[in-house]
Amino acid sequence: MRSVEVAGIRVVALTDCAPAPAACGYSFPEADLAAHPEVAARWFSGGEFRTRFGPFLLRGGNGDVLVDCGMGPEVGYFPGLLGDLPGELARAGSSLDRVTEVVFTHLHVDHVGWAPYLPNALFHVAAAEWAHWAGPGAGLAHHVEAVGRCIAPLATAGRLVMAEREVLPGVRLIAAPGHTPGHQAVLVGEGLLIAGDTWHNPAQIAVPQWCHRADMDKAAAVVTRGRIAALARENGWLVAAGHFTAENVFGRIGAGFEPLSA
Repeated sequence: MRSVEVAGIRVVALTDCAPAPAACGYSFPEADLAAHPEVAARWFSGGEFRTRFGPFLLRGGNGDVLVDCGMGPEVGYFPGLLGDLPGELARAGSSLDRVTEVVFTHLHVDHVGWAPYLPNALFHVAAAEWAHWAGPGAGLAHHVEAVGRCIAPLATAGRLVMAEREVLPGVRLIAAPGHTPGHQAVLVGEGLLIAGDTWHNPAQIAVPQWCHRADMDKAAAVVTRGRIAALARENGWLVAAGHFTAENVFGRIGAGFEPLSA
């Protein structure tokens, strides 16, 4: 379990679950690996995409905060794949009932699954993201079902808050549309950017044109990847992403992505 300390906040990378590797051509159907052989060899070894579904726990003066909340205890979209967020929280010194705030980068199925199991939390989401998923024709059925099951009851109960730029002291949002309409990155203490699904794999930092199949607006996602990478580089931010593998979850951006050593 990897963690970093930023401005008095301990940021812990949790792994709710991890699927089997997928063929790169399935996950990144338009990626021309032959055009960037060094990038492909480093990040898509054997032509496969390795990933995880990873929330982040923020522990500091504001209680225990989650950025996203994983797939959940049962994952119909991935039969046989079971989430382990309670176990991960326990290993990090927390628990489901100690989480007081959740910040969603977006509302895809792999980011909302444990929301109904967090009894004491308020949930923050971009207004544009909620408006999209609460409306008709929002997207693929498994995402729509997850929002209806996990998020709509929170809105009814008054526990879903439309996020402001600064959601908590030391935690603010940066708009990052493209993957979804209201997708956002989370900046912790002006030193660590949790990028959500801006990138699914570090290869996309070197080649932002390689879109994941789940990017809803691919042109906007490409622009966002370039903009967010430039901000991280210019400001010297650490970056993290929930789909990067555990050993590569934290790193810095130069010409590409350089993971922090363990």
